[in-house]
Amino acid sequence: MKYLLLALTLGAGQMTFAANTGIDPTNLKLKVYKLAVSTSPLCTNLTTVINESAPDYMDFLANPTLGSGLLSNGTYPCIVIEMSDQVKYLPDETSDGGNCDSSIEETLDVCSSGSSVLVDGTTTTCSSGDNKVAMYLSTTSTSSGGSADAFNPPTTTNDATKGFNLGSALTVSGTSSAKFVVDGSGKVCDTNDGTCAGGGGGDCELAPPTFTFIQL
Repeated sequence: MKYLLLALTLGAGQMTFAANTGIDPTNLKLKVYKLAVSTSPLCTNLTTVINESAPDYMDFLANPTLGSGLLSNGTYPCIVIEMSDQVKYLPDETSDGGNCDSSIEETLDVCSSGSSVLVDGTTTTCSSGDNKVAMYLSTTSTSSGGSADAFNPPTTTNDATKGFNLGSALTVSGTSSAKFVVDGSGKVCDTNDGTCAGGGGGDCELAPPTFTFIQL
């Protein structure tokens, strides 16, 4: 019952014109400490699959091998990624507003306030700088960004306030394998554009990617 966890992008090709919104990331780097799954969409009774004490940053858009593990046959509608809250990304073009530069890698502090429940059940406080947090992805979470709290598990069915949406569950059957798909297409934007999810003025923002599993 071994499965292989991978990450890739389904992004479109590079744009041929400058813009302030809808910019693709050339890379999207996370430092992952743990990966856990649950048979419950509310992310209870987590099973840890990957556990790294000193991980390096990994480009999720470059088809990295996150690891492998053994799981019982079943459906897992929740995945939890315990990671550094310092996410790195490089825009694939320079924006009209000038805040996004295709030669400068950005670092986004995705949890600078509030708290996060880690895989082992302990709670950590988010602050500026490098913090270890857990990002909850569930098929019952309906949010893909905005004001949703991605760093705590969903508490209700169709929860729009906690966790990010997982497009499809991981299904394990026999020797099946699956790809964990991260799609960052068009998620980078210059906040000089009033429609940018990051607000107005002075930054090159990254909206949350979409996440799903594809069975092989």
